[in-house]
Amino acid sequence: MCGSVPTETRTTMALEKDSPNRILTDYEVARALKELPSWRERDGALVCAWAFADTRDAIDFLALVAEAAEHQGHHPDVDWRATTIFLRSTSHDVGDEITLRDVALATLLEFAATDSGAVAVPNRHQDLRLGFETGDPERLSEFWAGAMGYSVGRDEDLVDPEGRNPRIRISSAGNPQEHGIHVERLIAHSSLEDARQKLEQAQTSGAPVHGPTGSRYTDADGNRLYLDTEYREETPEFQ
Repeated sequence: MCGSVPTETRTTMALEKDSPNRILTDYEVARALKELPSWRERDGALVCAWAFADTRDAIDFLALVAEAAEHQGHHPDVDWRATTIFLRSTSHDVGDEITLRDVALATLLEFAATDSGAVAVPNRHQDLRLGFETGDPERLSEFWAGAMGYSVGRDEDLVDPEGRNPRIRISSAGNPQEHGIHVERLIAHSSLEDARQKLEQAQTSGAPVHGPTGSRYTDADGNRLYLDTEYREETPEFQ
């Protein structure tokens, strides 16, 4: 029939849609997070932090994380700090993006954390990013990638291959007075107001600039700090 899709093609399309390697849309990620109260989206990853009554409980939960990761064939980045465990799940093989594998693992660990008596503390999970403004982003990117041993990641950020050190974002700025380096602190949206209050108490130069998902602060020497979240007020439209 004219205009019909061959059976083989329809099957391939369905497999692609259901493939665990498929990158999720913003809509799909937002919908998934509604069922994952402990998790947040951060730079192409699902992140969370859980606190435990004591170190023994935290160690026991690490064993559950390892078991779940082996079962799913997908391994998150783990940072254990005494009674707190920080997790980050992303799919490196598709460019550090969120896939069905990340959602499946997060769902499994959400149940495991509840059974373990863990307390979700997403406000304690923060990341830092260094920002550069320059008239020649390509030239600076080559220098800093070589100097730090970084590679190009999602959104053209320079990233530590081990995932331990801050990302570097290099942006174009035509005005030389805007050239320089700033620090970006990425936090959970639920922590934004508290962080703003603390920073405004320490503010010594100029007035902060506020937006719906973050703020900009300047210290006495003109150095800038961007306080930012990846919060969405509404679920993105279905695409």
